[in-house]
Amino acid sequence: MEAELAAKNLSFVQRFPAVDGRTLPRPEACAIPVAAYGSFLSHYEIIRQSAPESCTLIFEDDMTISANLAGTLSPENLASFLQYDLVFLDCQPGIDLQTPWLYYQATRAMRNLDHPSLSSDERRQASAVAVYDAPGFYRWGAAAYLVTPRGKARLLEPLQRTLDQGPPGTLDILYRNLIEDGTISAVIVLPFLATPDIRGMCESTIEGREQANLPFVLLSAIRRLFYAGDINGIREWVRTVLPIDLPEDDQGLLFELLRQIAIGLSRDENFLTLGP
Repeated sequence: MEAELAAKNLSFVQRFPAVDGRTLPRPEACAIPVAAYGSFLSHYEIIRQSAPESCTLIFEDDMTISANLAGTLSPENLASFLQYDLVFLDCQPGIDLQTPWLYYQATRAMRNLDHPSLSSDERRQASAVAVYDAPGFYRWGAAAYLVTPRGKARLLEPLQRTLDQGPPGTLDILYRNLIEDGTISAVIVLPFLATPDIRGMCESTIEGREQANLPFVLLSAIRRLFYAGDINGIREWVRTVLPIDLPEDDQGLLFELLRQIAIGLSRDENFLTLGP
């Protein structure tokens, strides 16, 4: 991860030792799965130990970072983020009729998107980014985000309460609940400026999040299409669970992934229910 950060002009980001939740006792009422307990504690400790008046950038180890991120962290942009509690650089978006419109918003600043002679990374660099309200958009994902000073003040109590009393079972589902009930204010940067490494997406350590099934792969491939950077490998990954010809253009791929989700939902209303 250090090499990835240095290559993207983010060498100032410091590594925080992860907490091994498997070695620690959990409160009896805690509903966090053993596999997710260490991750939850790690995020909690970063937020708790960081300077209260600072903005804190949190990455998990398996993230790929866009070359556009460093420029987005300018003092002017950081100042504009202070009105929110959380600023997500990536997430699993909800899937609905608004998804194509959000994809357009994510890609319209990718000026070279239709230049096939360029590499995937070069085609998908963005000339600008925008923020969009998280309610209704954010589904899950807490692998790359910014916590503002007001976010730290608001998050520590529900994080501690969840550790002590449960539920929900994972950090991102807690975030989603807090976003949807208005407890915290969150936005999502479009296009995404970080994304899980595809190799990491093929394996799961979170109970209830099976990574090799068709719904998860379809959702994760759509997530990757919102990223300002290289998306090579997603078609090959989709074909491991759905051996069909896939469109070579990114927009066509999005529409085919959405079509497959529609087919799945027509056969099973719980097709996209992957966990909590």
